This record gives sequence, C-alpha cells and structure tokens, in this order.
Amino acid sequence: MARFLPVTNGRLFVAFDEHHRIREITYPHVGKENHAGPSGFRVGVLVDRVFRWIEHSDLVSHRYRDRTMTGAVSFAWKTPRDWTLGFEDWVDLDSDVFFRRVTAENPGSTPIEVTIFFHQDFVIQYSDIGDTAVYLPETDALLHYKDERYFLVALDDPGHGQARIREFACGKRHGNREGTWRDAEDGRLGGNPIAQGAVDSVFSVALVLEPGERKSFTYMIVCGTSHSMVCDTLARFRKKGVDRSLGESQGFWNFWIDSHVLPLKSLSEAPRKLYELSLIMLRTHWDAGGAVVAAVDSEALSFSRDTYAYLWPRDAAMMAYALDLAGFGDFTRKFYSLLPSLLSPQGFLHHKYHPNLSIGSSWHPSGTPGTPLYPIQADETALPIWALYRHFERYRDLDTIRPLYHHFVLPAARFLAGFRDSRTGLPLPSYDLWEERPGVSTHTAATVFAGLSAAALFSEGFGDFDERDCFRKAAEEVRSGILSRLFDPSAGVFLRGLVLDASGTLRPDRTPDASVSALFQFQVLPLQDARLIRTMEWLERMLRVPGPIGGIARYQNDYYYQQDGSVPGNPWVIATLWILQWKILTTPSPLTDRGILSLIDWVVDRAGESGMLPEQVHPATGARLSVSPLAWSHAEWVISVSVLSAQDSPQPHPWDEPARRDASRND
Repeated sequence: MARFLPVTNGRLFVAFDEHHRIREITYPHVGKENHAGPSGFRVGVLVDRVFRWIEHSDLVSHRYRDRTMTGAVSFAWKTPRDWTLGFEDWVDLDSDVFFRRVTAENPGSTPIEVTIFFHQDFVIQYSDIGDTAVYLPETDALLHYKDERYFLVALDDPGHGQARIREFACGKRHGNREGTWRDAEDGRLGGNPIAQGAVDSVFSVALVLEPGERKSFTYMIVCGTSHSMVCDTLARFRKKGVDRSLGESQGFWNFWIDSHVLPLKSLSEAPRKLYELSLIMLRTHWDAGGAVVAAVDSEALSFSRDTYAYLWPRDAAMMAYALDLAGFGDFTRKFYSLLPSLLSPQGFLHHKYHPNLSIGSSWHPSGTPGTPLYPIQADETALPIWALYRHFERYRDLDTIRPLYHHFVLPAARFLAGFRDSRTGLPLPSYDLWEERPGVSTHTAATVFAGLSAAALFSEGFGDFDERDCFRKAAEEVRSGILSRLFDPSAGVFLRGLVLDASGTLRPDRTPDASVSALFQFQVLPLQDARLIRTMEWLERMLRVPGPIGGIARYQNDYYYQQDGSVPGNPWVIATLWILQWKILTTPSPLTDRGILSLIDWVVDRAGESGMLPEQVHPATGARLSVSPLAWSHAEWVISVSVLSAQDSPQPHPWDEPARRDASRND
C-alpha cells in the first residue's frame, strides 16, 4: 500500500499509485471524501494499433521537481516505437484545480501517431450510488457530479491550436460491466454522452509527432460545489492559460523553502534533499482549516475498512513541532488554534478526529472491567501542550498563546494532573501510542511528564503561580513514578509499561519497545543517566532487524503486517529515527560517526527516488508496507536533521532550553 507525489492546496488533494494512476482525490478537505474509485484513473496509449495501459514497468523517473510540489514522472517505450511520455502534476495554489501537463516526444527518425486515453473513475463521496457522468459539448469536457460535488475534466484551451478531445464515452461500472475503460482497449470509444449510477468515463487525444518533435497539452480536473462554479473556473483558466498557475506554484514552493535557513549545509545532497522534501510532505498533509492528517492512503481500507486520514493529536503535535523547528511557526499556528475546540468537557483530546474536526472512529472500549476509564491515549493530550510550549519558546507569539493557554493548556493540564494514581503518581490507565494495549506505558508517562512540565512553564509566565506549583508537583510525581514503577532493577532497563489485564490488575510488560525512547526525547532523564544508556543500548540490540534491509523494529514480535516471525518485526522508519536521534545526542562528533551516517543512508534509501517515507518496510525486500508516505516519518526526519544541526553548532539542541531553565530553578 503506497501513494506517491501528493499535490494539494489544502482543500484539493491528489495522490498516485506506483503506476501513476490517481488513487486519492480528496475534496474539500485534505484526506476527507476520497472521490477516486477502486481502479484508479488509468492512462492508456495506442501506437501502431498496439494499445496498453501504462504501468510501473514503463516508468523511467518518478519524483518531484526539485524543491516544489510538482510531480515529474516520465515513461518510455522502445516497441512498437521509440517514444516517451511525461507528466507534470500540480494543484493550483488558490483555485481547486488539478493540472497535468502531458508531453509526448518522438526521438526517432520517422513520424509517430499516438493516441492517449484518459480514464476517470470517480466514486463521489465514498459511494457510486447516484453518480452521473456526462459530456458537455459547449465546453468540450466531461462532468462527474453528485449532490454538491462537481468534477469537470477538460483540456486547457482546445480553441487555440491546442490538443482536443478526439473521442469520449461515459458508461457503467457495475455488475458484469467492468467500466468504460475496457471500451478503450480496442483503440476506439463509443461516444455515449451520459450515464448514471456506478459510472466512469474515458476520452482520447490524438497526436502526430514528427521526428525529434515534442508536443504538450494540459489535462485539468476542476472541482467545485455547483455546475456554474466549475464551468466558470474552467473558462477563467482557459482564458489566462495554465502556465501562470504552474509558474506561481513552483515559485511559491521554492520561495517557501528558501524563506528559512536550512540546517546542515555540510550534509550530503541526498539527505538534504530529503529534508526539503519532508517539509513539503508535511505541508501536503495539512488541511487549509488547520487539521493535520497522518496519511492519505485509502488502500488501508482493504486491511481494516478504515484509513489513516485522521488527525491524531499525537502525530499532529510531532508534525507541528518539526515544522516549528524548521521555522514555519506562522503555519503551525493553524493547528494550535484548533486545540481548544477539540477538547472534551473533561479536558482530554479524543483518540482521533476527521479533517473536518468531527470525532473519528475508534476501537478503544472504556468503563468496563479491564478497560480504562476513558477511551483515550493520554499522550495525545500531553504532547500538544509540550509542542505548543516549544513553539512559544521559538516564536514568543504571546498574543497568540494567551487564549490558547486559558482555553486549552489549563483545562488539558488540569485533566492530566488529576488523571493520575495518587499512590504511584503515574497516569491512570489509557491506551498506548500504538493503540493496542490498555495500561500505563512508559512512553505515555514520559509525555505526561513533558506536558505537565510545559504547562508549569506557561503558568509561571502568565503569573498563575498556584497552577504552576500544582503542575510542577504533578510532573515530578510522574517522574518519580516512572523511576520507581517502570524501571526493572533485575534487568537494569525500563519496562515498556504496565499492562491492564481483564481483572483490572496492572502487570509489568518487559517487551523491548522503541517507544521507550520517550525517556530521552522528553527529558525525563539526562542523557548521561546509566539506566537510560543501558535501556537505549538494549533496545537497539533487541530491535535491530537482521538481514540485508536492517533498520529498527517497532517492538519485539510486532504482529502488524508481520512478514517474518524470526525477526523482531518489520523495520519502522520512526523507530529507526529515534535510535538515530539518540546516537546523535550521545556521540561527540556525529557527522563523522559511521553508525550515524549508515542510519542516515538507511532512511534516504527507504525514501527512494520519489522521496516518500513509509510507515514500515518488508524486512527482507525493503518493499513499502502499510501506508506511504506517513507524515510522522517525515516529521521525525526533520527533527533528526534539526538535532544533528544543533549538535554540529554551538547552539543548544532543540529540546534543551526549557529543561535547562527548570533545572536552574530547582537548584
């Protein structure tokens, strides 16, 4: 399951599969309402009476244009003729229009006649019931619509010497009818002008390429909420031309990247490019309204009948933190400003939210024997407080923060301070960050410590000294509980946590789990602490995946997409990056350390030419597993490079400042 080269403007989101078929077309929110059907939007070619749908095996290059959100994909064939086909894909910055600049080139010595077929497989608002596909002769375009969702498919300007629609067909995709795309395989289209129900459409463009000639035209999908809206938008772009949209898009993304100083100019080209691309990748997962989705990959539906296209507060906090480190605080404020509206009456953040901010699906029971009091993950309430303070530390935007302090930080921190066991000081049971086990995980406890510590700093700044003392005391009690209850003295390492069994008893869980890295990430212990050093060395030893691929597993005997029971689990990008961050922080000269450089190379290799970092990979082949790209993976790469840059300069590393001030106050 993988998606490549997403392009978006924060409302319209388009992404592709390995064959460069459109598989995600979400609108009007990033990740919400995928209107692409199960077969994807195919592209076929007819040359010398030989028809084929283009596939991954025909790919020559599959990447973004450097430092832009413009896909650059090329295909090539030697038979029956030597020719190439290229695509530039982008979404307009201001209007909800997807553009595809198509370029065919004939490098040979004889003319070639090429017919290109474009297939549209819309399933509007997740359902093919009641869809309509119709050809509009007045605009020479195909329209798919239902309710308040309209998608107009057209070419840029056929009236001024540009390519025109040669043939078209609208048809059924239901029962024993596979779809109108089958109609294209004989090289001709039937011309049916309208169909309703479960429908698709195809149209063709014919080109004659002289020797050495290349020709280009632009395919468009105009999105809107009414017939007049999409037709007016099409007319406007046909009048002004599409080159301006492409130039504005590429210029904006170059300007956006250049607007902040990039870390580590001494880093080699491939890791530096992945850093820049990761910034863009984080941006692609940000809805215009401020919601931040984990991944947009509807193929996950086949695994669980659900997707990753949700706002998980934990993932979103780490993504916002990464962009804050990179200097994009003006952008991350969109997410932080949502937090008060997401809080429950009790003061916690829910498991996850839809991009339109309604509460998302969940599988966490609560309130029954052997389950937590609430169906939550406490780290998802704690980490946004922590990230918000890191944001404030960097940008000092007091007028923005003050209402968030009163309407988010205080109620959320009060909940965390009260949602604890009075005997142990630890958080009461909730679900772990992997959404699998109820109990008290070390990761969750570390994030609650971090969230309460950040809330104490906020409270002191705003003069709420009673709140400060309450939050400081609660944070220290959490820390003491971690040291006394979550450390295994017999093994000399920290537990994964305490698991809640069916009887309501908390039992030690000694499974090696990369998430215990939270102890250093959120400064529960200093880097020199012997218990922490032993734990991190143990995690790396136990979770390193043997074989040609390597990397670090999420935890021992990880069953999620398990491929080989003889290894700890599939290599996870974020788990590997946590080990990388630890090594960077504890190595005197990290830029010359072979172990660190090999982990950097490992991450770059997992991104591949396209630059998409997945959630996890196959332990023997390196193939992408689960969703790809995963925004959290890209966030941890940005964080890792930022930490490496800080270690290579006299500046403090990104996590240090608040902890150093806390320590001085305690002294």
